[in-house]
Amino acid sequence: MTDTTILTLFLRGAALGLAAAVTPGTFQTYLISESLSGGFRRAAPIAFAPLISDVPIIIISLLVLNQVPAYFLRLVSLAGGIFALYLAWRLWVSWRRETDIQVDEDGPQKGTLRRGVIANFLTPGPYLFWTLVSGPILLEAGRQSIGLGASFLIGFYGIFVLGLLGIALLISQARRLGPRVVRTLLLLSCIILVIFAGILITQAIFGR
Repeated sequence: MTDTTILTLFLRGAALGLAAAVTPGTFQTYLISESLSGGFRRAAPIAFAPLISDVPIIIISLLVLNQVPAYFLRLVSLAGGIFALYLAWRLWVSWRRETDIQVDEDGPQKGTLRRGVIANFLTPGPYLFWTLVSGPILLEAGRQSIGLGASFLIGFYGIFVLGLLGIALLISQARRLGPRVVRTLLLLSCIILVIFAGILITQAIFGR
């Protein structure tokens, strides 16, 4: 085990972490909607949700690597689609009720992190990602040494969380454009959530 090998695994994990952070999905849309409605401080805890939800996902993916039954992913898709509709409904109710959105920063809101964990856990993307992409890399690195596996995970989650925080910070700056722009973007987030829900439910019913 050399420093170069450790650095290589770290950089590989970092590259995959950045790709995961910017890949559109239910989780990222929820992060964006909370950044718009409550600012960076409200949305920031969501960026750490994968550190909680990914633990069972990684375990499941590594235990059944390349053997994840199709029906399991379809059930996850169905549950994820239903939860995405729930998030869209909450956003719609908030959008209709709050005709004058304040641009001041809100603090962390009760349930924000929990909903982020659920949104990530009920999305088939992380399961496929860890089964087909990151899982084999982590397994191979772990077979060589714990240090190599740890360097990959540190690189991945370090950049993943930082990327999500960057997105939250960037989107929260849109609040400076005024309540009308924020309401428009919130409505757009609601529509995107419904689209993702439709995609997930369709995948669950008809397969991939």
